[in-house]
Amino acid sequence: MNWKLLEELCNTPGVSGHEKAVADIFRGEISAFTSEITTDAVGNVIAHIPGDGPRVALDAHSDEVGFIVSHIDEAGFVRVIPLGGIDPRVFYAQRVVVHGSEQLKGVVGAVPPHLLSKDADRDKSVPINEAFIDLGMNAETVHEKVRVGDIVTFDSKFEDVGEAFIGKAFDDRIGIFTMIEAVRAAKKIDCDLYLVAAVQEERGLRGAVCAARAVRPEIALALEGTVANDLPGVPPHKQFARQKFGPELRLTDRLLIADRALVDFLAELADKNGIPKQFTVKSMGTTNASAIQTSTVGTRVAAISVPVRYIHGPNGLVRKIDIEHQVKLVTAFLESAGNAA
Repeated sequence: MNWKLLEELCNTPGVSGHEKAVADIFRGEISAFTSEITTDAVGNVIAHIPGDGPRVALDAHSDEVGFIVSHIDEAGFVRVIPLGGIDPRVFYAQRVVVHGSEQLKGVVGAVPPHLLSKDADRDKSVPINEAFIDLGMNAETVHEKVRVGDIVTFDSKFEDVGEAFIGKAFDDRIGIFTMIEAVRAAKKIDCDLYLVAAVQEERGLRGAVCAARAVRPEIALALEGTVANDLPGVPPHKQFARQKFGPELRLTDRLLIADRALVDFLAELADKNGIPKQFTVKSMGTTNASAIQTSTVGTRVAAISVPVRYIHGPNGLVRKIDIEHQVKLVTAFLESAGNAA
């Protein structure tokens, strides 16, 4: 596995609507396999590897959760709103990077708890729009270097801790990584293949809709990082995906009802190749698979995901073995996709 590539992808900033830097990495890697690469009007990168068999799309989104500057006050404190679902409990006191005219590091502040009134709920999380970013600069400098609309990301760096990685943006740089590594590893491509690095998933699955209408796939797989909640205090029946149990094959979520025959095909491939897998049925969250499924005349879809702990926060944790198993499963699918038609 080219872990250095995953590190580069995760460390590269790319919140919803500002994915170009990540898209450029994807384009550079995929150009080794095809020259048919386009970027559409919303920023999706779509690569085509022509072949016989069904028209298949692999989709992974290039954006991560983050923030966008909404206001800069007279004292130079910066206010933001979230781009994507972020729990306010993980925002206060974090280090962040404001991507202004240069990269500016700051800390998220709020009124200290011991200064709150006696009637205030001291255990309540500070809403993101009530917190602020302190850049430690005079107000004039902040106004010169930062403007409304600049993006903000967590100041987190990828780190190898042995069996696992810690860092930001595993959702969904793991999917982008899986796509690249599976194409690299496949001995053959048994389909007419489209690779989509989709934009703006975290703001409503927006890019996937445009890409699906352009590609019109018969079969599509959304490659993702998903919630791993195999944690203390969570009963087994509420643990949707567990680490070290292989990729998640999702049957339902808030919007998706996956194509059962396609999921069964993936499960059979996993068993045949000695790849662990786990099934998930839930009624929350969703992926680009649900958008692709109904964007055109109808597409057979499935979602394959690596379980990530502490997802959508400043630092997630993911197991190397789960990523390796996802890459192996997607590789096996590419080599036999014609049998899934």
